[in-house]
Order: sequence, then structure tokens, then C-alpha cells
Amino acid sequence: MLVFKRGLLSAASRRLAKSSIRRLPISSLGFSGFQHPSKFRTVVRGLAMSSSGDPTHNSNQAVKTSSGSSTDGNEIPQEVLNLSSDEYHTRSDQFLETLQDQLEQVSDSYPQLIPDVELTQGVMTLTVATVGTYVLNKQPPNKQIWLSSPVSGPNRFDLYRHRWVSLRNGQDLLQLLNQELNAVMPEPVELQADQ
Repeated sequence: MLVFKRGLLSAASRRLAKSSIRRLPISSLGFSGFQHPSKFRTVVRGLAMSSSGDPTHNSNQAVKTSSGSSTDGNEIPQEVLNLSSDEYHTRSDQFLETLQDQLEQVSDSYPQLIPDVELTQGVMTLTVATVGTYVLNKQPPNKQIWLSSPVSGPNRFDLYRHRWVSLRNGQDLLQLLNQELNAVMPEPVELQADQ
């Protein structure tokens, strides 16, 4: 995104710059699918800076810019940015399968409270009779696991320091699930990353 600071560009230059900004589909930039927020691209067509720092118009130039920050402006840790696709798939599949095994054990003990746990193609649904349905799903383009909770709402989790953590608020995915399940279960539940 192009940010204008008062006094740096004239009004005419700002209008020119704003009219030159286009959001293009990721595929037109040589990327496939969606990208992690740190890899979104804004393309500025026809606007370049001269050596003096003044904007100049050049219709043949495309400038790509990217940001290493999340949507709320916080820096994204390099560990998250550098996670390979293969590592993401291995770790997220392992996490969801382990979580499914543990939740099925809880469901077997309390079928009236947790009547359904299902994991299919990276999407887990967990029905909790008293609160509703949780959905956890892999988001491979973003290398995240997304949670839709009937209690706390939606959240996104990145693999950081071997845990699935929300970069917005620092909440650990398993801690959040434990907290919400323990509010409705007759005995404590302690879901863990590894059994």
C-alpha cells in the first residue's frame, strides 16, 4: 500500500499516484493461489521516484512492494515467514491428527457432550452439544490453521516456536481449546500437541 505523508507529495502527485495503483490478481504477478499476508503485493503502475525523490510518470514500469508485517501492523517472526510448505503440511497434519485422536477419546467418554469429531482433508469439525460446532482447518497458502469457535469466534494460528499461536494476540490454539472445553466438561480436559 502506498502511504502518503503530508508535505512529501503535491496534490497532483497524490492524485497521479492514487490513479496508478491497481490491485492485481496474485496469479498475474507470477504467484499461484493466495499468499500469506506478508507476501501480498501492491503493484504501482506508471509511478516511479526520480533520484531527487519526486514522483515521475512512466507507464512501462511496475513496482512490487511487500510487507513483513501482519494485518494489525505487528512484525511477523522470520520463523513463520521461512516455514517451508512441506514442513507446514507435515506439522499441521500431525497436529490435527493428534488432536482428533485426543478429542475422540473425550467423545468416547462423554458422547452426550461431544457427539461428533471428524477430520477430512485438513478440515476438522468438533460438535460440542452445549455450545455449537468448532471448525479447524488448514490454510496451506497462508501456512496457518484457522479456528472458527462458537465461543471466541474466528482466529488464525501460525506455527511459531513449535506451537500454533495467534500472531494477533499471542493465544496458543491448544490453550484456547482447553479453556473453552473445560468450561463445559464435567472433568478437566488437557489436549496436548504430542501424545
